[in-house]
Amino acid sequence: MENSLLDLIFLSDKRKNVLLLLLEGPKDINTIKKILNAGATSLQPQIKMLKEKHLVVQDRELYRLSEIGKIITEKMKPLLDTLSVLEDNADYWADRDMSKIPHFLLRRIGELGHCITIEPQREHMFEMIPEYVENAEKAKKFEALSSYFHPLYPSFCLGLAEKGTSVSLILPESILRRWGEDDYREQTRQFLKMENTKLLVCKDCEMTPNIVAADNFMGIALFPKDTVFDRKYVISFEPGALAWGKELYDYYEQRAEQIRDIDSYASSTP
Repeated sequence: MENSLLDLIFLSDKRKNVLLLLLEGPKDINTIKKILNAGATSLQPQIKMLKEKHLVVQDRELYRLSEIGKIITEKMKPLLDTLSVLEDNADYWADRDMSKIPHFLLRRIGELGHCITIEPQREHMFEMIPEYVENAEKAKKFEALSSYFHPLYPSFCLGLAEKGTSVSLILPESILRRWGEDDYREQTRQFLKMENTKLLVCKDCEMTPNIVAADNFMGIALFPKDTVFDRKYVISFEPGALAWGKELYDYYEQRAEQIRDIDSYASSTP
């Protein structure tokens, strides 16, 4: 019984897609045809098989999931979403250290939805990534954990705040010390004086992924397993991804301490 249901669902994209569509609510055949871009002659036999296995029931003109069908499809969807996320950028995920993503979020990685990768071009290796900058400048709220030092990042974050964006940053201790150096200390002071900014230090955040949790996009740059950090981000704009990214940022913010005076902090650290 179990194997036959697996074959029934996963050996046909049409049957699988019908179940996923009906998870949203009952539909008539014309709606199903339109959304799945399929003809009645190809859909009806597949729906008939789902009815015979008691996964779908028909109430007059409407098709809906049975109780069994709902249970199975609700369990099936997170797996399919996870496979989709990991397959879209398979090489990236396979080469990255995901150990710093808490388990409760790692098992929900399918919530990221459609992702794309961005990275600096070779001729612009020491500049900010254009796609990162473009989306960050459109954000009204920008929260990030930066686990490596980029010389343009302090002025970039200060510029966001000066435009009115709410900016919260988490830095590991080693990176915060760089922000307190002579070349960047005045920018950090100005950043800390603003009402729409927050700077935090995390004492257990070395080698954590770079995280962006903005109100318009999320991004994550994981460290490679075997090579140096390459600033390659996976980003997504889907609502589920924004919520997932926010939870990841909040996880590290809860482990961080707010900094109000870069001078006193810098003078008290080795």
